This record gives sequence, C-alpha cells and structure tokens, in this order.
Amino acid sequence: MTTTSFDGFSNEPVRWVPLPAPLFRAVIPHIEDVEELRAVLYVFWRFAFSEAPVHYLTDADAAADEAYWGHLGPTAAQRRPRVRAALDAAVQRGVLLAVDDADPAGPRYYFLNSPKGRAAAEALRSGRWHPQRDELPPPEALTTPNIFRLYEENFGPLTPLIADRLRDALQRYPEPWIVEAMSLAVERNARHWRYVEAILERWTTEGRDDRRSERHSATPEAKYKRDPYARFYE
Repeated sequence: MTTTSFDGFSNEPVRWVPLPAPLFRAVIPHIEDVEELRAVLYVFWRFAFSEAPVHYLTDADAAADEAYWGHLGPTAAQRRPRVRAALDAAVQRGVLLAVDDADPAGPRYYFLNSPKGRAAAEALRSGRWHPQRDELPPPEALTTPNIFRLYEENFGPLTPLIADRLRDALQRYPEPWIVEAMSLAVERNARHWRYVEAILERWTTEGRDDRRSERHSATPEAKYKRDPYARFYE
C-alpha cells in the first residue's frame, strides 16, 4: 500500500469538523476495520457543513465521492457495495441508523444515532418525510471556504454586526481576496475584522500584488514595525 505524505498544517484559515467527545471513548477505540472508521469520520465531515434541517447521507452519494472512496474502485457503481458495507458496520456499532428507500432500487439512507437522527429515520420509515435531493451539499462544496464559518472558526463569535460587515465585504471585494486577507490576519495573530478590512482597503488602492512581500520579515519585531496594519493590533 502506497503511503501518501502530508505536508502538515499551516496558519491558513480552515474549516473545523466538530466531533462529539464520546466518539473517542465509546466508539473509535473499538473499531478495528479501517473502512468502518473511514465511514464514521466521513459522515461527521459531511454533516458538519450541511445547513439542511435534516442531516442524512445515502450510500450512493458517498460512493460518488471519488476523492475519499476512490481506493475502493474506479467507478461509483463498483465502490457502492463496499461503501455500504462500511456504513452498515457503523450501523451495527450503533453510531448510525439506516433506512432503505421505498423503491427496492433506491438508495439506503443513513442518519446519526442522535435524537434528531432517530426522529428523521422514523419519519422516513413512516412516510411522513422524504429527503430532497438538494438538502446535502456535494463533497466538493465542503472544501470551498465560507467567510462566515472562517470568521467563527478563526476570529470569534459571529455577531449580527460582524455578519453585516462580512456581507458588505462580499459586495465590495472578491471572496478569494477576503479569504487571503483573513489568512494574513491569522498568520500574524491579528484576529480582528478591522485588520482584515485594512488589508482589503490597501489592496484596492495600492494593488493586490504587494501581498507577496507582506508575508516576510527578518524578525517578529521587524515584522511588527514594517506591518502597514500594525495600528490594528490590540
């Protein structure tokens, strides 16, 4: 088996996936099959960024994610039985719940074994609710930074005032600019929205190409003195 090298984490703003503490005591220590472990972590990753009122995943949706499950086969059809087996193992362990579609050729739906997940599974079984195809974001959408989540994860609580300022920034600047400016603020431990705004304002008036030289300084003291946004440090 080929080992893929990881380059390590950086100071770039990233999304975080919350995991419940019992997972590390009551579940993960007892999982011996690596595919079951992959399935458990995959479900939490997919659900973490879903804004739908009901969180669910189908075996077909999971198998379509070649970037994650590609080692199980070159096509979704080939991967699907093995992905379903991994998800079913998590069902047997009690982490997930599974409900088959009314159509025998349809997908198998998976829910987290939580109060909301149990209610959703029962509603699907009874026919009182059926998933809509646009409720779960595709895997590729989960890697795209969202500045509201980036702010919460790297700067602090998203207050109504800050949310308004973020929306205003989206109207004034390209989103990649905002993400990169937030990255600079995190790198310099200047986690204040006014600092990010100052970077964006300077790029607008002086040109964004100057950003390359902003990442380099001889010493922390020199970096602070040469930082054009130093007045925004607290």
